[in-house]
Amino acid sequence: MEISLKGRVALVTGANRGIGAAIAERLAEAGADVALHSRKARDEVNTFAESLAERYNIRTRVLVGDLSDEQAIDSVFSQFDAHFDHLEILVNNAGFENAHALEDMPLEVWRDVIRVNLDAPFMCSQRALHRMRAGGHHGGTIINIQSIHDEVVRKGVTHYGVAKSGLKMLTRSAALEWAEYGVRVVGISPGAIETDINHEDIESLGRERMNSWIPLGHVGDTADVAGTVVFACSDQARYITGTTLYIDGGYMHNTLRYDERPGHDEIS
Repeated sequence: MEISLKGRVALVTGANRGIGAAIAERLAEAGADVALHSRKARDEVNTFAESLAERYNIRTRVLVGDLSDEQAIDSVFSQFDAHFDHLEILVNNAGFENAHALEDMPLEVWRDVIRVNLDAPFMCSQRALHRMRAGGHHGGTIINIQSIHDEVVRKGVTHYGVAKSGLKMLTRSAALEWAEYGVRVVGISPGAIETDINHEDIESLGRERMNSWIPLGHVGDTADVAGTVVFACSDQARYITGTTLYIDGGYMHNTLRYDERPGHDEIS
């Protein structure tokens, strides 16, 4: 069955590249109007947004702001309000990780990761809820892009794992509190997903070796995540809320995975 999101407006954070761009593309293909957030103004993001509008006959807009700052988040939603009068879908995709040993991790390194990966989805979700309820409107979908590291422990990225674990609990709690408004909240936790950002890392680590850790035998791609997001936003998922879908090729069920990247040299 073909999924249609016509008449709905989606806001995707971190939509300038990688998984976020793929999600924006699939939402547009399904007929949703799409607001694409980027931390900085970039010509390529504007070009991408214009391309989506032309190819899928939808409305698009680029929103710019640093989600680690609350005032910038308010600005992002003000930019949204200037061009759209309703919101049905929020995808909290923006995030980042950096490797640092827990023993000597500076507080600011910890906070930087928490701000973007946990604080920002919290603040964006609050603001999205207000718009989903505006004018007596009832219902909407919030998608939190989490990570397998909301469950899988890996050396060197404790701050990232803590943030994503917190985001998983936010998914559950918001789903419970906001169900009365018809708002569903779903977590999506990608595993090894190849993007333009990590392609070289996969090659340097060894693609065949990485594939061997994954029961389905291969690294995923951005379409695997984007397709799941579109399904979770659709009426076909209308009875799904508060849960997390793992897009990992079965990786979490393989107890003998081994990662030799610097800072990740333990069975995880």
